[in-house]
Amino acid sequence: MKTWMKELERGLKNKFYDNEVQDILSYYEEIINDRLSNNEKIEDIVRDYDIQKIVKDITPEVLMKRPNKSYVQVSKSTRQLIVFLLSSPFLIPLGIVYISLLIFVVSMIFTAWIVLFSAVVSFGTYIIELFQAGLTLPNFIGVLGFGLMVFAMMVILSLWLYQMMIYIWKKLIYWFSKLITKRGESK
Repeated sequence: MKTWMKELERGLKNKFYDNEVQDILSYYEEIINDRLSNNEKIEDIVRDYDIQKIVKDITPEVLMKRPNKSYVQVSKSTRQLIVFLLSSPFLIPLGIVYISLLIFVVSMIFTAWIVLFSAVVSFGTYIIELFQAGLTLPNFIGVLGFGLMVFAMMVILSLWLYQMMIYIWKKLIYWFSKLITKRGESK
């Protein structure tokens, strides 16, 4: 049993984080111990479980439960989901839809950064022009206040867009993983 568990651990470590690997290992250890307590032989039990199939079958469930708190985790989950979706002929159409939505989300994140950058550059230019305009103090303060309001609105808009797209990106991982899991249950 220990040899099989080590092989399973090796197969899982390539795809999952340490805490996920430990959860899966404890799950299968419990299943094997239950079957051993029912007087089944370890050779028969281990023969019923193909490590590659376990890793593949559990991937959507793990991705669905993964918190994806950092950019690295979101990227790794996205990569795993794309590989999973494109590895099965039945899931390729779903993979194409996922990639299309992902391209939209990434382009909107890029747009948010461009809007933020353009707001900063425009405000800097606006300030330079404002000092060169030769306005009286009350007019200068009024026009500066207007410029600050527009700048703040642009910054808020870009940050809101960025946060919304990151949220949608994480939810796409969850939704598509759940969809795959439901498809697996219906087969």
